[in-house]
Amino acid sequence: MAPLLPQMQQPSPEVNNMQFNQFNQQSSPDPININEVKARQFIKKHGGRTVLIAIIAILALVLLSESVFIVGEAEQAMVSRFGVIKRLITNSDNDFHQRYADQLKDEITSSGDVKLQVGSGLHFKLPFIDKVEKYSSRLYTYISDSEVVNTLEKKQYYITTYAQWSITDPALFSLKLGSMTAAENQLDNIIHPVIVQLINRMLADNFISNKDALNTALQEGLTTINQDMCVRGIEVKDIQIHRTILPTGNIESTYARMQADRAKEAQQLRSEGDEEYNKVVAAADLEARQIEAQAVSQAGAIRGEGEASAAEIYAEAYSVDADFYAFWRSLQALEKALGENATLVLDQTNPLFADLMQFIK
Repeated sequence: MAPLLPQMQQPSPEVNNMQFNQFNQQSSPDPININEVKARQFIKKHGGRTVLIAIIAILALVLLSESVFIVGEAEQAMVSRFGVIKRLITNSDNDFHQRYADQLKDEITSSGDVKLQVGSGLHFKLPFIDKVEKYSSRLYTYISDSEVVNTLEKKQYYITTYAQWSITDPALFSLKLGSMTAAENQLDNIIHPVIVQLINRMLADNFISNKDALNTALQEGLTTINQDMCVRGIEVKDIQIHRTILPTGNIESTYARMQADRAKEAQQLRSEGDEEYNKVVAAADLEARQIEAQAVSQAGAIRGEGEASAAEIYAEAYSVDADFYAFWRSLQALEKALGENATLVLDQTNPLFADLMQFIK
């Protein structure tokens, strides 16, 4: 009898179907995307050229951006190459180098090594080699610390100085100062002694009360200050005494002087007013006398003309009837002699009575 072999268990139909589907999924290829294939073929064929063009365009833009720069209306620019200043670009109204030509003749901006250009707008430079530094053309304000000054008669005051300044030569400013802090310190060192010397030569009354004298002195000081500051690329545009503080010991005497000055000025104004009044009155009197004389002259002329006309009329009347004219003149004389509301009694033997009766008849 043959040995019995173990009987194999047959898989169910559901299991067979599942395994068949898994086999089909593993063995069948993925669906092909035509657009993706075309894109890969285009990139394979043209990709290198496109990337190269993009790189060149980017490099061109970078090169262009590094080759140009813009200077605004309120800006100045300094162009340097390997640390050496080559160009200055300033505003059209900056005549700084012409006005201070004598002081700047030995400076770098007057040697010819630095090219001066005027005008804002678009400018060019060597890319990656030239360096551009821009500076504002606006005015900066300087205010000093409170400092003690003495007038000519040794009167003491505490003052604060105010100044307006600007950068007019970026090259000199960069080489000799380099920063705004250094510029402020240099202004302190130069302005203070000049102002002290000016006030030392002034009387206290002029310093406190006479603005014209003070402004004249400050303008002289401004010229002196700029003679020194111009070689540092700075110009001070205006300088004024910002504040004046009177020491306690000087307050009463200063106020007394100010009151005396005001009283003197008021008296002078009154005197000038009186003088002007007298001039006006005298001119009016003269004009009145001239008008009166002219009127008298005209009246005399008119009276003369009237009397001449009357004489002509009398003469004409006399020539027409001499007897009546004589009678009429007698009546006028009698009227003037008797006056108004008078009664006249005539005798028949009176010649006037006879004449009257003659004309009545």
